[in-house]
Amino acid sequence: MQNFTRPIKSYWVMLIAWSLMALPALADVTEVTASVDKNPAMVDEAIILEVSANDVVDNNLFDSSVLLKDFVVGRTSVSTQTQIINFDMTRTTRWTTRLIPREPGRYTIPAFEIAGQRSEPIELMVLPASQATANQARDIYIETEVDLNKVYLQQQIHYVAKLYLSRDLQRGSLTAPKLENADIRQIGKDKEYTEISKGQRYRVIERRFAIIPQSSGTFTIEGPIFDGEITQSGNRSYGFFNQSKPVSRVGQAIDIEVLPMPDNYQPHWLPSEYVELHQEWQGAGEQYKVGEPITRILTLTALGVVEEQLPEINSQYPDEFKSYPDQASTSTVEKDDTLVAQRQETIAIIPTRAGELTIPQVRVAWFNTLTKKTEYATLPEQTLTIAPAEVTPGTATPTPAPAETTVEDPRGVDEEPQRDGLSPGLRSVNDSDSTNWWSVATILLLALWLLTLLLWWWKSRHKQTKTKAKPKAVGAENEKNLWQQLQQAVKRKDSQAVITALTPWLRCHLGIQGNLADCQQRLQDDALNEQINLLLASRYGKIQNNWQADKLIALLHKHRKASGKSKSRPGHQLVSLNIE
Repeated sequence: MQNFTRPIKSYWVMLIAWSLMALPALADVTEVTASVDKNPAMVDEAIILEVSANDVVDNNLFDSSVLLKDFVVGRTSVSTQTQIINFDMTRTTRWTTRLIPREPGRYTIPAFEIAGQRSEPIELMVLPASQATANQARDIYIETEVDLNKVYLQQQIHYVAKLYLSRDLQRGSLTAPKLENADIRQIGKDKEYTEISKGQRYRVIERRFAIIPQSSGTFTIEGPIFDGEITQSGNRSYGFFNQSKPVSRVGQAIDIEVLPMPDNYQPHWLPSEYVELHQEWQGAGEQYKVGEPITRILTLTALGVVEEQLPEINSQYPDEFKSYPDQASTSTVEKDDTLVAQRQETIAIIPTRAGELTIPQVRVAWFNTLTKKTEYATLPEQTLTIAPAEVTPGTATPTPAPAETTVEDPRGVDEEPQRDGLSPGLRSVNDSDSTNWWSVATILLLALWLLTLLLWWWKSRHKQTKTKAKPKAVGAENEKNLWQQLQQAVKRKDSQAVITALTPWLRCHLGIQGNLADCQQRLQDDALNEQINLLLASRYGKIQNNWQADKLIALLHKHRKASGKSKSRPGHQLVSLNIE
């Protein structure tokens, strides 16, 4: 065991000693170098800058921010390498950065200081794209263009980027252009086609953008950057795979001027080529009635803007309407390479009075970027014919018609014809008996007729008493049933069911005919009316689930109880529920 332990201990001692010897070298940087992969370079080509330090140092010691003034600086990658040759250890830290010149000209890449050591500066020549030589044939490049170089604040700029490829593309990505303080969106899908330029056939990938500047002044739109890999020229290949090389290109920068709002412009700023205001009516069928909700949908459409730029639609309604606006919906779509923004507002309005009611004009101001004038999208005033609310009549008990009684009128009896075989004396006796009998019959019939009249009068009186008492019983029963229906609807917290059950109960309870607004006016209870308004707002307006079912039913119960006590006091009579 001791023979194996000693070599192991010796190995660890040597390893620790070797590590201690190497530690001082971790901070010993003696040389820093910088180089580029091409010089001169084209204005839109990527240049690979490589900075190396002959030791392992902190990755954050390299700062590329000094290059931002003259170049588009890409992401920096860091790698470390360690080599041991004949027990001689060398360490290297390497930073690799992609640079794309913004303009042609002569540039100086400054010296970089790493751990106390500095690299040599690099003089770089950047040529314009038009000076490409035959040995520098342009196999890939980007062209950019805009429709307007001078626009108003928040006016849309149509931006087009075209990527030209004369080689097969293995992979690639194209970024969006950049503009300080602007909304930039791609419009539509990429278009792909072929084009011949300067005798060379190219595959063209076209991408369109909408740029909306959010501040005025003079700015530069930085071109999009393409990063990818294309196949190498020549017939060399590795197995089934063609050799490829990485490429980077940047589109040409474009200067623009953004004009501020005109000094005399007061309304909400909405620059566009076209703005339209449209309305739609829903509900109530062919005829509008008091108390029935009418849905009005207002739609504002504008070209060349986004939904955030659209103002609220200021629609006003007279006192004869209760209005409940819903949450507005907005959207932005693309049509014919142009942004189209829409704002839709839905308002539920409830007329409270019958007659001819006029809704005022609606208009939205906007700035026409073609005529450079303020214009208005308008909806003319509209007059609605409101019919009275339909009233469901109460159940009435028909008054029975008096029973018809047929009474035979007493009248004389004609003389019987003379009978053969009877003497005149006998005929005289028989006539006297017959006359007496008819007199008695007449008196009996008259008594019966008077008795019949008396019975009819008594029955008529009795039924009229029942008829007068019956509506009270029916009305009380109706009120009780309607109250139960209302309680069930409130318990379910169904706002529509509560509104449906509330109006008939209030009519029955208050003994009036009318719509809900009329009932609220008759209530003269501010707390209860407030809860009813919250209920209506939750059903037809923006406020959702804001009405309190428990509070509403408590106030209704309180009012019902108080009304019951008031009606039961001496000198108070129950209000008839039937309107004659």
